[in-house]
Amino acid sequence: MSNKPYDPARVFVRAAGFTEGIEWAFWLVLTVWWVVDLNLGPLELVLLGTVLEASVLLAETPTGVVADLISRKRSLIIAQVVMGIGFIWAVASTNYWVILPAQAVFGIGWTFRSGADTAWVTDELKGMGEHSDDDLDRLLIRKHQFGIAVALVALPVTIVVGELVSVRWAGLTLGVIQILMGGYFYVALREDHFVPGYAKDRGFFETLREGVASVRGTPRLRMLVLVIVALDMGAEGFDRLGYKHLLDSGSIDDGSLLVLGALFIAMAFAGLAVNAVAGRVLESGYGVARLAVVLLAVAAIGGALASVTSIVVVIAIGYMMQDSTREALWPVLDGWANRDAPSQVRATVHSLMGQATAIAQLVGGLMLGAIAELTSIPIVLGISAGLFGLSSVLATRGVVRRPTQTSY
Repeated sequence: MSNKPYDPARVFVRAAGFTEGIEWAFWLVLTVWWVVDLNLGPLELVLLGTVLEASVLLAETPTGVVADLISRKRSLIIAQVVMGIGFIWAVASTNYWVILPAQAVFGIGWTFRSGADTAWVTDELKGMGEHSDDDLDRLLIRKHQFGIAVALVALPVTIVVGELVSVRWAGLTLGVIQILMGGYFYVALREDHFVPGYAKDRGFFETLREGVASVRGTPRLRMLVLVIVALDMGAEGFDRLGYKHLLDSGSIDDGSLLVLGALFIAMAFAGLAVNAVAGRVLESGYGVARLAVVLLAVAAIGGALASVTSIVVVIAIGYMMQDSTREALWPVLDGWANRDAPSQVRATVHSLMGQATAIAQLVGGLMLGAIAELTSIPIVLGISAGLFGLSSVLATRGVVRRPTQTSY
């Protein structure tokens, strides 16, 4: 048995980061499954995203409030089990209408985790009196870096299983791993410094109202909502149609798993590098909002590059630019929200941000899917790049210019 003292930061990085890496590998499986094996069209691909985001929209805030009222640890355990079931369901059939509800299952599972992991580690570390807001910003980057490192191992294994056995079996295996991680969360996580809302006689709607009031009453959080909406409306174009644009630009159907696998691995390396740079930038006191401005601008440039060409290599480079910077944005935007969210409704505030994401992706997916059907995928990707640029401009409004303090 290890004699190391219990360290919530280490547990957070390993547990939450590992699940992120597994999700990278599963996204590769789904991409090949949908685009190649099932040969889904643009509208069908967008509908999958619509169902996912609709489920997130409906479940995000209630599950966040539950995490604040009852237990962040229990919320994380539920998340792993439900997401694992969603993984397995997604590859259980070749019938589109059978697997479509799997997106809703995964979305609901994801909302149980959304914000709960960050809220859990924040309260545990602040309760121990050992970490500042800047430390927590860097911890979120470390967790994401570990997740990408896990992906660099999981992706080649997934490719081998997919090539030697089948893409479906690779997906089933990843789903089982997600469920087993729920058991790890049960064993590894402790809640020593979290006081459930019900212990303070605070009810569901009171907690929800307090969370909404925190967002409405904090200028930086209000601006963050606008940044998220512009970003995620554009993100849906690349997440649903970007890989189809890549595959349609070359005769590579027979090697789609290998080609996409190589791209995913390259994106993981790029994401690892960008996250490392982001961590160093935060250590210098640059501030999460300023860093978000830069990352969003690079994402816009990469997205524009991918949209204006039919050359596979150039599309891949542009895709890597926008994907790696967007990956680095997750912990940065989480850190932005975390700084101003009160402890008692921290998970609720994070869930409200997740709900803004769901609304943006729901609207953006439907809008961009319709445009793709009427025009072309490259035009949609160009619009997405423009939305990334708009998000970068909006993020400048969240910067606090105080020379003697770390800016937000």
